[in-house]
Amino acid sequence: MTESKFKRLVVAGTVGAVLLVAILLIVMVYQLIAIAVEKNNYEEYQAAIVRLEQLKDDNEQTLQYRQTEAWIVRRARELGFKYKGDISD
Repeated sequence: MTESKFKRLVVAGTVGAVLLVAILLIVMVYQLIAIAVEKNNYEEYQAAIVRLEQLKDDNEQTLQYRQTEAWIVRRARELGFKYKGDISD
């Protein structure tokens, strides 16, 4: 093998190695960005879950209150219903 062929072989190997490292770095940076985006999405979803659970709890409390007889009677009177024994207008 002549010296010029050996130099071309070394240069070709070096170029191949540099290209491989560059491609791997690009893929790694892309993966890091993708991980960061998914982490942000996960945190947003967790915050939404907390808000929805709080809303569910509030709605359950409202439902329990609105199932009480006192609220039903008050709301019926607001809508104009009258009970037996009420003084007629």
